[in-house]
Amino acid sequence: MKSQNVRFVISLITAFTATLGIPIKTFAQVSPQSPTFPTEDAQAILKKACSILTAKSAFTVDIDINYDNVLDSGSKVQYSAFQQLSLKRPNQLKADYTGDQRNTTFYYDGKTFTILDKKLNLYATSPAPATIDATIAKIEEKYNITIPLSDLLVSDPCQKIIPNIKDYLYVGFDMVNRVPSYHFLFAGKENDFQLWISNAPEPVLQKVVITYRDLPSEPQFTAILTNWNFNPQISDSTFKFIPPVGAGKIEFLPSETPAKIK
Repeated sequence: MKSQNVRFVISLITAFTATLGIPIKTFAQVSPQSPTFPTEDAQAILKKACSILTAKSAFTVDIDINYDNVLDSGSKVQYSAFQQLSLKRPNQLKADYTGDQRNTTFYYDGKTFTILDKKLNLYATSPAPATIDATIAKIEEKYNITIPLSDLLVSDPCQKIIPNIKDYLYVGFDMVNRVPSYHFLFAGKENDFQLWISNAPEPVLQKVVITYRDLPSEPQFTAILTNWNFNPQISDSTFKFIPPVGAGKIEFLPSETPAKIK
């Protein structure tokens, strides 16, 4: 069976802005069995989680990813990946991704960005803008490459999220890795988006599930975020790319070709 190579490892903000459409409404009813009901509305909780990331000068996080690939038969197969993100504002970023379909590392040191294919031992590098925000925008627009969940890394993750939410349901105080979190379902015209946010003085995103209702068999993308560290000791050398022994240098493909990382 031949698979439709559906590309589901996309940035968080793209999932929000491409699928959701009008301001937040009031809380929907929740089962009386739910032990905790938020004391703030969804917009306030989401903004607080975004502001935590905005305020941090550095952080690291581990992300376990699962995503569906739809076969020509209509059946679905699931692939998995693990990504480690390291960030120092305003201009250092590393994303190490190991998965079923690719193994890559992205380096940005404030002057250049590089993508290394660890399996093929090939890399491409290019001059970079002076900030993380501008660099993420450049690789998406010019090279059609998206770092999974990269929009958690921009200076204001909520800037495009809040105005584009159509409606939502507070599902309950539900478990992520055995820890209860606020669980919301956001609905859009084409896709559904579930979000788990921790109930803590500094709330953080714990889990994301995107259901692509506009695509055959309604495939899903799932990310579980763990080991948030807002006081990491990260050396500047972490973000500098040094070619491995025997690595070959290649050029980035132009954006009109299907170069997006999956």
